[in-house]
Amino acid sequence: MKTLLSALALASLTVPALAQDVTIRFIANEGVHISDGETGVLIDALNWNSYDGRYALPSNEARTAMITGQAPYDDVTALLFTHIHGDHADPDGAAQFLVAQDETIVAASPQVTDAILNGDLPEAARNRVFPVELSASGPGPWQHPFLDFIEGAWVFHRAGVDNITWHVEIGGVSVLHLGDTAPQIADFSVWDDTAFDVILYPYWFAQMPEGIAFLDSRPQARAIAFHLPAAATPQTIRAALGEREYLFGEGSAVVMPAHD
Repeated sequence: MKTLLSALALASLTVPALAQDVTIRFIANEGVHISDGETGVLIDALNWNSYDGRYALPSNEARTAMITGQAPYDDVTALLFTHIHGDHADPDGAAQFLVAQDETIVAASPQVTDAILNGDLPEAARNRVFPVELSASGPGPWQHPFLDFIEGAWVFHRAGVDNITWHVEIGGVSVLHLGDTAPQIADFSVWDDTAFDVILYPYWFAQMPEGIAFLDSRPQARAIAFHLPAAATPQTIRAALGEREYLFGEGSAVVMPAHD
């Protein structure tokens, strides 16, 4: 019997694991959790400034779960920020995240990482902060040195604010997060050689010819809007976006089938 059980155990180890669907879970504003249930990334998920209630913030429950690595955020490997504005980045929250979880990293522009490192952060946590330098994203994207499924590139938002667009590929699903890119000025050529299954874009792209042109140039990608005002309603969202897809309301999600 022992031999039979051992053989069954060995056989079970040789059966390929079924690929898991990839979930893009909305948190607030431009905050998302991209996950296949085993590997997860948070982008712009910890923010602190609603700008007088204009933009949504994570609930206290979600914030605590993200910082401490509780479900559904217990698979998070990396916390990424697009830029320094308070509705996108919380340096203090990022420092708490690094201290609470000793196998995670944070990556962002030096404007954000300097703010994190200026705090009282243990050395072991400081070593897991990765600044993305402008020179590192030209001519191609910046590649994370240890996590090969994460890369970023600087794309213009506004003068004096360093905006990083993030590309992550989990479960074979390629996702581009545009941060607060200004489509009428931005140069998207850094991503010319990258195919996307999903593009997450600030809603105003759908109201600008240049933004629509960029989305239309990637017809194979599922284009999903976010950064909608906190006071938006289904009626006002439809008025702004028509039938375009969007993420709004903490916990809402889209699911993409995993593929090779």
